[in-house]
Amino acid sequence: MTGSICLSVVCALLAISGAGIHGTAESTFPAPVKLLANVGAFAMIGVAVMLVWRHRFPVLVSALAIAGTVMFPTSPLTVLVAVAAVTAATSGVRRWLFVAGTYLAVVVSLSWDVVTHASLLAGFVNNPGEGTPARLALFWVVPLLAAVAATPFAAFGFARQLRRERDAARLTTAEANRNVTVLHQEVSRERERQELARELHDTLAARLSSLSLHAGALELTVDGTDPRAAAAAKAVRETAQLSLDELRDVVHALRNPSASTPGSGLGDLGSLIDDALRDGVDVRAQILVNDPSTCDPHVAHACYRIVQESISNVRRHAPGVGLRVDVRGGPDSGISITASNWLIPGVAPTSTGGGHGLTGMSERVALVGGSFQAGPTPEGTFTVLAWLPWYPVAR
Repeated sequence: MTGSICLSVVCALLAISGAGIHGTAESTFPAPVKLLANVGAFAMIGVAVMLVWRHRFPVLVSALAIAGTVMFPTSPLTVLVAVAAVTAATSGVRRWLFVAGTYLAVVVSLSWDVVTHASLLAGFVNNPGEGTPARLALFWVVPLLAAVAATPFAAFGFARQLRRERDAARLTTAEANRNVTVLHQEVSRERERQELARELHDTLAARLSSLSLHAGALELTVDGTDPRAAAAAKAVRETAQLSLDELRDVVHALRNPSASTPGSGLGDLGSLIDDALRDGVDVRAQILVNDPSTCDPHVAHACYRIVQESISNVRRHAPGVGLRVDVRGGPDSGISITASNWLIPGVAPTSTGGGHGLTGMSERVALVGGSFQAGPTPEGTFTVLAWLPWYPVAR
Protein backbone atom coordinates (compact mmCIF):
# COMPACT_ATOMS: atom_id res chain seq x y z
CA MET A 1 0.00 0.00 0.00
CA THR A 2 2.84 2.40 0.82
CA GLY A 3 4.43 1.76 -2.57
CA SER A 4 1.15 2.51 -4.36
CA ILE A 5 0.76 5.78 -2.47
CA CYS A 6 4.31 6.84 -3.30
CA LEU A 7 3.73 5.99 -6.97
CA SER A 8 0.50 8.02 -6.97
CA VAL A 9 2.33 11.01 -5.46
CA VAL A 10 5.03 10.84 -8.16
CA CYS A 11 2.41 10.70 -10.94
CA ALA A 12 0.52 13.64 -9.38
CA LEU A 13 3.72 15.69 -9.21
CA LEU A 14 4.46 14.93 -12.87
CA ALA A 15 0.90 16.00 -13.76
CA ILE A 16 1.51 19.31 -11.98
CA SER A 17 4.86 19.61 -13.73
CA GLY A 18 3.15 19.08 -17.09
CA ALA A 19 0.75 21.94 -16.31
CA GLY A 20 3.74 24.09 -15.40
CA ILE A 21 5.35 23.41 -18.78
CA HIS A 22 2.30 23.65 -21.03
CA GLY A 23 0.02 26.05 -19.18
CA THR A 24 2.16 28.84 -17.73
CA ALA A 25 3.03 32.22 -19.19
CA GLU A 26 6.35 30.94 -20.53
CA SER A 27 4.53 28.46 -22.78
CA THR A 28 4.20 29.40 -26.46
CA PHE A 29 0.88 27.57 -26.76
CA PRO A 30 -2.27 29.63 -27.38
CA ALA A 31 -4.53 30.43 -24.45
CA PRO A 32 -7.03 27.59 -25.07
CA VAL A 33 -4.21 25.04 -24.93
CA LYS A 34 -2.86 26.61 -21.73
CA LEU A 35 -6.32 26.39 -20.18
CA LEU A 36 -6.59 22.77 -21.32
CA ALA A 37 -3.25 21.99 -19.70
CA ASN A 38 -4.23 23.55 -16.38
CA VAL A 39 -7.63 21.81 -16.30
CA GLY A 40 -5.94 18.56 -17.29
CA ALA A 41 -3.55 18.85 -14.34
CA PHE A 42 -6.45 18.61 -11.89
CA ALA A 43 -8.00 15.75 -13.81
CA MET A 44 -4.75 13.79 -13.94
CA ILE A 45 -4.10 14.41 -10.25
CA GLY A 46 -7.43 12.68 -9.60
CA VAL A 47 -6.43 9.78 -11.85
CA ALA A 48 -3.06 9.59 -10.09
CA VAL A 49 -4.84 9.26 -6.74
CA MET A 50 -6.96 6.44 -8.18
CA LEU A 51 -3.78 4.51 -8.95
CA VAL A 52 -3.85 3.40 -5.31
CA TRP A 53 -6.84 1.20 -6.24
CA ARG A 54 -5.59 0.18 -9.69
CA HIS A 55 -5.46 -3.52 -8.74
CA ARG A 56 -9.01 -3.44 -7.37
CA PHE A 57 -10.49 -1.49 -10.32
CA PRO A 58 -7.94 -1.95 -13.11
CA VAL A 59 -10.30 -1.46 -16.06
CA LEU A 60 -11.79 1.79 -14.73
CA VAL A 61 -8.45 3.30 -13.69
CA SER A 62 -6.77 2.38 -16.97
CA ALA A 63 -9.67 3.74 -19.06
CA LEU A 64 -9.58 7.07 -17.21
CA ALA A 65 -5.80 7.26 -17.53
CA ILE A 66 -5.93 6.64 -21.28
CA ALA A 67 -8.72 9.19 -21.77
CA GLY A 68 -6.96 11.82 -19.66
CA THR A 69 -3.57 11.38 -21.36
CA VAL A 70 -5.14 11.60 -24.82
CA MET A 71 -7.22 14.69 -23.96
CA PHE A 72 -4.73 16.76 -21.95
CA PRO A 73 -1.03 17.67 -22.31
CA THR A 74 0.42 15.64 -19.45
CA SER A 75 3.02 13.05 -18.42
CA PRO A 76 2.61 9.47 -19.77
CA LEU A 77 3.69 7.81 -16.49
CA THR A 78 0.14 7.57 -15.10
CA VAL A 79 -1.19 5.64 -18.08
CA LEU A 80 1.91 3.40 -18.13
CA VAL A 81 1.41 2.44 -14.47
CA ALA A 82 -2.26 1.75 -15.13
CA VAL A 83 -1.57 -0.54 -18.10
CA ALA A 84 0.66 -2.75 -15.92
CA ALA A 85 -2.35 -3.38 -13.67
CA VAL A 86 -4.97 -3.87 -16.39
CA THR A 87 -2.88 -6.33 -18.43
CA ALA A 88 -2.48 -8.46 -15.30
CA ALA A 89 -6.24 -8.49 -14.69
CA THR A 90 -7.68 -8.90 -18.21
CA SER A 91 -7.20 -11.31 -21.09
CA GLY A 92 -8.00 -11.78 -24.75
CA VAL A 93 -9.02 -8.93 -27.04
CA ARG A 94 -9.84 -6.54 -24.21
CA ARG A 95 -6.31 -6.75 -22.89
CA TRP A 96 -4.84 -5.88 -26.28
CA LEU A 97 -7.30 -3.00 -26.67
CA PHE A 98 -5.98 -1.49 -23.45
CA VAL A 99 -2.38 -2.00 -24.65
CA ALA A 100 -3.22 -0.26 -27.92
CA GLY A 101 -4.98 2.57 -26.10
CA THR A 102 -2.00 3.02 -23.81
CA TYR A 103 0.36 3.12 -26.79
CA LEU A 104 -1.81 5.79 -28.44
CA ALA A 105 -1.89 7.83 -25.22
CA VAL A 106 1.92 7.70 -24.92
CA VAL A 107 2.28 8.78 -28.56
CA VAL A 108 0.02 11.78 -27.90
CA SER A 109 1.89 12.70 -24.69
CA LEU A 110 5.27 12.53 -26.42
CA SER A 111 3.90 14.54 -29.34
CA TRP A 112 2.92 17.33 -26.95
CA ASP A 113 6.46 17.25 -25.62
CA VAL A 114 7.92 17.62 -29.13
CA VAL A 115 6.05 20.88 -29.84
CA THR A 116 6.45 22.52 -26.42
CA HIS A 117 9.04 25.20 -25.68
CA ALA A 118 10.70 23.04 -22.96
CA SER A 119 10.88 19.70 -24.75
CA LEU A 120 12.60 16.88 -22.91
CA LEU A 121 13.11 14.90 -26.12
CA ALA A 122 14.69 17.91 -27.85
CA GLY A 123 17.22 18.13 -25.04
CA PHE A 124 18.77 14.86 -26.25
CA VAL A 125 19.45 16.29 -29.78
CA ASN A 126 21.02 19.70 -28.99
CA ASN A 127 17.60 21.28 -28.29
CA PRO A 128 16.58 22.54 -31.77
CA GLY A 129 14.18 25.47 -31.81
CA GLU A 130 10.41 25.19 -31.99
CA GLY A 131 9.07 24.67 -35.50
CA THR A 132 12.48 23.91 -37.02
CA PRO A 133 12.88 20.87 -39.27
CA ALA A 134 15.17 19.26 -36.70
CA ARG A 135 12.49 19.62 -34.00
CA LEU A 136 9.70 18.36 -36.27
CA ALA A 137 11.84 15.38 -37.29
CA LEU A 138 11.41 14.11 -33.74
CA PHE A 139 7.82 13.12 -34.65
CA TRP A 140 9.30 10.18 -36.58
CA VAL A 141 10.93 8.91 -33.40
CA VAL A 142 7.84 9.30 -31.21
CA PRO A 143 6.13 5.99 -32.24
CA LEU A 144 9.31 4.04 -31.55
CA LEU A 145 9.86 5.76 -28.19
CA ALA A 146 6.21 5.11 -27.25
CA ALA A 147 6.64 1.41 -27.99
CA VAL A 148 9.88 1.30 -25.96
CA ALA A 149 8.13 3.03 -23.04
CA ALA A 150 4.94 0.94 -23.07
CA THR A 151 6.47 -2.48 -23.62
CA PRO A 152 8.10 -2.97 -20.16
CA PHE A 153 4.94 -1.93 -18.28
CA ALA A 154 2.69 -4.15 -20.39
CA ALA A 155 5.17 -7.01 -20.12
CA PHE A 156 5.19 -6.61 -16.34
CA GLY A 157 1.41 -7.04 -16.31
CA PHE A 158 1.63 -10.11 -18.54
CA ALA A 159 4.27 -11.58 -16.24
CA ARG A 160 2.10 -10.97 -13.17
CA GLN A 161 -0.82 -12.78 -14.74
CA LEU A 162 1.36 -15.70 -15.80
CA ARG A 163 2.79 -15.93 -12.30
CA ARG A 164 -0.71 -15.85 -10.81
CA GLU A 165 -1.87 -18.57 -13.20
CA ARG A 166 1.19 -20.63 -12.32
CA ASP A 167 0.50 -20.27 -8.59
CA ALA A 168 -3.14 -21.16 -9.15
CA ALA A 169 -2.09 -24.24 -11.13
CA ARG A 170 0.24 -25.28 -8.32
CA LEU A 171 -2.52 -24.87 -5.75
CA THR A 172 -4.89 -26.86 -7.95
CA THR A 173 -2.29 -29.58 -8.35
CA ALA A 174 -1.62 -29.67 -4.62
CA GLU A 175 -5.36 -29.87 -3.91
CA ALA A 176 -5.74 -32.65 -6.46
CA ASN A 177 -2.85 -34.53 -4.85
CA ARG A 178 -4.48 -34.15 -1.43
CA ASN A 179 -7.77 -35.40 -2.81
CA VAL A 180 -6.02 -38.39 -4.39
CA THR A 181 -4.32 -39.13 -1.07
CA VAL A 182 -7.64 -38.93 0.75
CA LEU A 183 -9.25 -41.24 -1.81
CA HIS A 184 -6.40 -43.73 -1.43
CA GLN A 185 -6.87 -43.63 2.33
CA GLU A 186 -10.62 -44.13 1.97
CA VAL A 187 -10.07 -47.09 -0.36
CA SER A 188 -7.54 -48.55 2.06
CA ARG A 189 -9.93 -48.15 4.99
CA GLU A 190 -12.76 -49.67 2.98
CA ARG A 191 -10.58 -52.70 2.19
CA GLU A 192 -9.71 -53.02 5.87
CA ARG A 193 -13.39 -52.83 6.84
CA GLN A 194 -14.33 -55.47 4.30
CA GLU A 195 -11.47 -57.74 5.44
CA LEU A 196 -12.47 -57.28 9.08
CA ALA A 197 -16.12 -58.02 8.24
CA ARG A 198 -15.11 -61.24 6.47
CA GLU A 199 -12.90 -62.34 9.35
CA LEU A 200 -15.61 -61.66 11.93
CA HIS A 201 -18.20 -63.51 9.89
CA ASP A 202 -15.99 -66.48 9.06
CA THR A 203 -14.46 -66.99 12.53
CA LEU A 204 -16.30 -65.43 15.44
CA ALA A 205 -19.77 -65.83 13.94
CA ALA A 206 -19.08 -69.48 13.23
CA ARG A 207 -17.87 -70.09 16.79
CA LEU A 208 -20.86 -68.32 18.32
CA SER A 209 -23.21 -70.35 16.16
CA SER A 210 -21.49 -73.53 17.29
CA LEU A 211 -21.69 -72.39 20.92
CA SER A 212 -25.41 -71.66 20.60
CA LEU A 213 -26.00 -75.05 18.99
CA HIS A 214 -24.12 -76.96 21.71
CA ALA A 215 -25.83 -74.99 24.47
CA GLY A 216 -29.21 -75.84 22.94
CA ALA A 217 -28.28 -79.51 22.77
CA LEU A 218 -27.14 -79.42 26.40
CA GLU A 219 -30.38 -77.75 27.41
CA LEU A 220 -32.40 -80.54 25.79
CA THR A 221 -30.18 -83.22 27.31
CA VAL A 222 -30.46 -82.08 30.93
CA ASP A 223 -34.00 -80.75 30.73
CA GLY A 224 -36.10 -82.30 33.49
CA THR A 225 -33.17 -84.02 35.21
CA ASP A 226 -31.23 -80.98 36.38
CA PRO A 227 -33.21 -77.71 36.28
CA ARG A 228 -30.23 -75.56 37.28
CA ALA A 229 -28.05 -76.98 34.52
CA ALA A 230 -30.89 -76.54 32.03
CA ALA A 231 -31.32 -72.91 33.08
CA ALA A 232 -27.59 -72.29 32.74
CA ALA A 233 -27.54 -73.91 29.30
CA LYS A 234 -30.52 -71.79 28.26
CA ALA A 235 -28.76 -68.62 29.45
CA VAL A 236 -25.64 -69.58 27.48
CA ARG A 237 -27.72 -70.29 24.38
CA GLU A 238 -29.63 -67.00 24.62
CA THR A 239 -26.46 -65.02 25.29
CA ALA A 240 -24.69 -66.65 22.36
CA GLN A 241 -27.67 -65.95 20.10
CA LEU A 242 -27.82 -62.32 21.23
CA SER A 243 -24.09 -61.93 20.69
CA LEU A 244 -24.47 -63.49 17.25
CA ASP A 245 -27.23 -61.00 16.36
CA GLU A 246 -25.09 -58.07 17.51
CA LEU A 247 -22.14 -59.45 15.57
CA ARG A 248 -24.27 -59.55 12.43
CA ASP A 249 -25.13 -55.88 13.02
CA VAL A 250 -21.43 -55.08 13.36
CA VAL A 251 -20.60 -56.93 10.15
CA HIS A 252 -23.42 -55.10 8.37
CA ALA A 253 -22.09 -51.77 9.67
CA LEU A 254 -18.57 -52.61 8.46
CA ARG A 255 -19.82 -53.54 5.00
CA ASN A 256 -22.23 -50.58 4.71
CA PRO A 257 -20.95 -47.79 6.99
CA SER A 258 -23.13 -45.08 5.39
CA ALA A 259 -26.33 -47.11 5.70
CA SER A 260 -25.75 -48.40 9.21
CA THR A 261 -27.68 -47.02 12.18
CA PRO A 262 -26.83 -47.48 15.87
CA GLY A 263 -28.58 -50.38 17.58
CA SER A 264 -29.29 -50.33 21.31
CA GLY A 265 -29.94 -47.01 23.02
CA LEU A 266 -31.26 -45.41 26.21
CA GLY A 267 -34.52 -47.32 26.01
CA ASP A 268 -32.64 -50.62 26.25
CA LEU A 269 -30.77 -49.83 29.48
CA GLY A 270 -33.52 -51.43 31.58
CA SER A 271 -33.23 -54.71 29.69
CA LEU A 272 -29.46 -54.57 29.99
CA ILE A 273 -29.67 -54.19 33.77
CA ASP A 274 -32.23 -57.00 34.03
CA ASP A 275 -30.01 -59.34 32.01
CA ALA A 276 -27.07 -58.53 34.25
CA LEU A 277 -29.13 -59.26 37.36
CA ARG A 278 -30.24 -62.61 35.90
CA ASP A 279 -26.60 -63.43 35.26
CA GLY A 280 -25.83 -62.87 38.93
CA VAL A 281 -24.22 -59.43 38.72
CA ASP A 282 -25.18 -57.20 41.65
CA VAL A 283 -26.21 -54.04 39.80
CA ARG A 284 -27.99 -51.18 41.53
CA ALA A 285 -29.08 -48.75 38.84
CA GLN A 286 -30.84 -45.41 38.79
CA ILE A 287 -31.90 -44.17 35.34
CA LEU A 288 -33.47 -40.72 35.16
CA VAL A 289 -33.50 -39.49 31.57
CA ASN A 290 -36.06 -37.02 30.27
CA ASP A 291 -37.52 -37.68 26.82
CA PRO A 292 -34.95 -40.34 25.79
CA SER A 293 -36.58 -40.84 22.38
CA THR A 294 -35.32 -37.42 21.20
CA CYS A 295 -31.69 -38.15 22.04
CA ASP A 296 -29.35 -38.54 19.08
CA PRO A 297 -29.06 -42.27 18.20
CA HIS A 298 -25.26 -42.20 18.25
CA VAL A 299 -25.21 -40.60 21.71
CA ALA A 300 -27.83 -43.02 23.01
CA HIS A 301 -25.88 -45.98 21.63
CA ALA A 302 -22.67 -44.69 23.22
CA CYS A 303 -24.44 -44.47 26.60
CA TYR A 304 -25.68 -48.04 26.24
CA ARG A 305 -22.19 -49.32 25.42
CA ILE A 306 -20.60 -47.46 28.33
CA VAL A 307 -23.02 -49.03 30.82
CA GLN A 308 -22.63 -52.43 29.15
CA GLU A 309 -18.84 -52.25 29.31
CA SER A 310 -18.96 -51.14 32.96
CA ILE A 311 -21.02 -54.23 33.80
CA SER A 312 -18.63 -56.44 31.82
CA ASN A 313 -15.62 -54.94 33.64
CA VAL A 314 -17.14 -55.73 37.03
CA ARG A 315 -17.99 -59.27 35.90
CA ARG A 316 -14.41 -59.84 34.67
CA HIS A 317 -12.25 -57.94 37.15
CA ALA A 318 -14.33 -57.82 40.33
CA PRO A 319 -16.67 -60.83 40.38
CA GLY A 320 -19.15 -60.74 43.21
CA VAL A 321 -18.68 -56.99 43.83
CA GLY A 322 -21.72 -54.74 43.53
CA LEU A 323 -21.93 -52.08 40.83
CA ARG A 324 -23.75 -48.78 41.19
CA VAL A 325 -24.92 -47.19 37.93
CA ASP A 326 -26.43 -43.73 37.70
CA VAL A 327 -27.65 -42.39 34.33
CA ARG A 328 -29.44 -39.06 34.26
CA GLY A 329 -29.95 -36.08 31.98
CA GLY A 330 -32.11 -34.56 29.31
CA PRO A 331 -32.09 -32.33 26.22
CA ASP A 332 -30.89 -29.27 28.16
CA SER A 333 -28.14 -30.80 30.28
CA GLY A 334 -26.89 -33.76 28.25
CA ILE A 335 -26.36 -37.19 29.80
CA SER A 336 -24.18 -37.95 32.84
CA ILE A 337 -23.13 -41.52 33.56
CA THR A 338 -21.56 -42.71 36.80
CA ALA A 339 -20.58 -46.35 37.33
CA SER A 340 -18.63 -47.33 40.45
CA ASN A 341 -17.70 -50.47 42.35
CA TRP A 342 -15.63 -51.10 45.46
CA LEU A 343 -12.03 -52.19 45.05
CA ILE A 344 -11.68 -55.27 47.23
CA PRO A 345 -8.13 -56.65 47.71
CA GLY A 346 -7.67 -60.30 46.91
CA VAL A 347 -10.53 -60.58 44.43
CA ALA A 348 -9.25 -62.64 41.52
CA PRO A 349 -10.44 -61.53 38.08
CA THR A 350 -12.23 -64.09 35.96
CA SER A 351 -10.24 -62.94 32.91
CA THR A 352 -7.43 -60.52 32.22
CA GLY A 353 -9.09 -58.93 29.18
CA GLY A 354 -7.37 -57.07 26.39
CA GLY A 355 -7.23 -53.67 28.08
CA HIS A 356 -9.38 -52.04 25.42
CA GLY A 357 -12.61 -51.49 27.38
CA LEU A 358 -11.77 -48.14 28.93
CA THR A 359 -10.10 -47.01 25.73
CA GLY A 360 -13.21 -47.87 23.76
CA MET A 361 -15.44 -45.97 26.19
CA SER A 362 -13.18 -42.92 26.02
CA GLU A 363 -13.20 -43.00 22.22
CA ARG A 364 -17.00 -43.31 22.07
CA VAL A 365 -17.39 -40.28 24.31
CA ALA A 366 -14.82 -38.25 22.36
CA LEU A 367 -16.55 -38.98 19.05
CA VAL A 368 -19.72 -37.20 20.20
CA GLY A 369 -17.89 -34.35 21.94
CA GLY A 370 -18.23 -35.44 25.58
CA SER A 371 -15.85 -35.92 28.51
CA PHE A 372 -14.63 -39.13 30.16
CA GLN A 373 -12.74 -40.11 33.31
CA ALA A 374 -12.06 -43.52 34.83
CA GLY A 375 -9.89 -44.79 37.63
CA PRO A 376 -9.54 -45.47 41.38
CA THR A 377 -10.85 -42.86 43.82
CA PRO A 378 -9.64 -41.94 47.33
CA GLU A 379 -12.78 -43.54 48.73
CA GLY A 380 -11.61 -46.97 47.52
CA THR A 381 -13.83 -47.36 44.49
CA PHE A 382 -13.20 -47.67 40.80
CA THR A 383 -15.39 -45.08 39.12
CA VAL A 384 -16.30 -44.32 35.53
CA LEU A 385 -17.53 -40.77 34.93
CA ALA A 386 -18.84 -39.74 31.52
CA TRP A 387 -20.78 -36.80 30.16
CA LEU A 388 -22.27 -36.82 26.67
CA PRO A 389 -24.14 -34.02 24.88
CA TRP A 390 -27.73 -34.66 23.84
CA TYR A 391 -26.61 -34.13 20.23
CA PRO A 392 -23.07 -34.75 18.93
CA VAL A 393 -20.82 -31.71 18.80
CA ALA A 394 -19.83 -30.80 15.22
CA ARG A 395 -16.11 -31.25 14.54
